[in-house]
Amino acid sequence: MTYRRAVRFDSSIDIEIDEEVYNPSDDSYLLLKCVEVSPDQSLLEMGTGSGLIALHAAKLGAKVTAADMSPKAVECTRRNAARNNIRLEVVRSDLFERISGLFDVIAFNPPYLPGTASSTSWVEKAWAGGEEGSEMAVRFLEQAWRQLAPGGRIYVVLSSIGGLMSLLKTAKQRYESEMLEEKHLFFESIYIYRFRLRDFANR
Repeated sequence: MTYRRAVRFDSSIDIEIDEEVYNPSDDSYLLLKCVEVSPDQSLLEMGTGSGLIALHAAKLGAKVTAADMSPKAVECTRRNAARNNIRLEVVRSDLFERISGLFDVIAFNPPYLPGTASSTSWVEKAWAGGEEGSEMAVRFLEQAWRQLAPGGRIYVVLSSIGGLMSLLKTAKQRYESEMLEEKHLFFESIYIYRFRLRDFANR
């Protein structure tokens, strides 16, 4: 099957930002660069924020679901879909709690920095990944395989200071992984990893 790259950044997509929502940054655009999807496939963007990945994939013709646990992010993504006349489904969900169906592609830019949100701020919750930084990503990978269509793939942002090695060790039990891109920032390196199930018969 030929996959169409779902992101060359499309400057015609007008994304409204919200001060209470994690807005597209270096990690978001690096993920966008790596995700591949074709118009006949389904894509789930977990932790959608303002909807960057979801909007691009839906504009290419993919059947898209955008999910976030933040009500502010859900509202923001819905507004951005409407302002761009792009059709997609937006769901408020704590990871896969309210997600149904199987997806050819799942993309996630999780909270990956060590720390715990000290307030109820959704922006803080968007970056605080727990003591090691990998807790949310581990939870995600423990659940994501159940929502993968046969041959499906998962794209995740990971960080050099976010418990990277322990996460990859845990993921190895169920997934094959491949690093696709890396970007060196001032105090860390961020990576895009692609995960595929090792054995579909073990669902």
